[in-house]
Amino acid sequence: MNIEVDDREIVPLNEFELGWRFEKTHCPDISESENKQIQPVSEMESKRLNKVIDYFEQEYNLREKFTQTDWISANAESDEKIERFRNQLELTLEKWDEEIIITWHRNITLKTTKEIFIKYWTDFLYPSSDDVTLISEKTNWVMFYNHIEVANIWTRITESITTE
Repeated sequence: MNIEVDDREIVPLNEFELGWRFEKTHCPDISESENKQIQPVSEMESKRLNKVIDYFEQEYNLREKFTQTDWISANAESDEKIERFRNQLELTLEKWDEEIIITWHRNITLKTTKEIFIKYWTDFLYPSSDDVTLISEKTNWVMFYNHIEVANIWTRITESITTE
């Protein structure tokens, strides 16, 4: 199953409720071309996307076709811990190269690349306030971030093809 974002529903980052997280004052290292790859969607599109995402937020819908990691520390209190989580993300998600959808609430959602998310994950995931669901557009993986600075990633089990 693919989750498709209606490109007509993409809104400017400066009109997005969480757009401030990607402004130069908060995220000084982000380039203009990277910033353009962060694509918030309208409230209406966000609600539509979340109807699909809701299915993947139910663990019983994931158990048969996905496997999960243990809860991973997503602590950003030091450069070492930031890099450790980044490396775990890269390792866990390395075989999928597809865009992702990130949702904070039913009406706050955006689309971006896996690379942008991994590079700037501390701007997407705020401790103490954010409970976030991330899902790949081709639904190959789902990540749940909890505001207590942990993440759990469910990856699709690839079926082995046997030939007789």
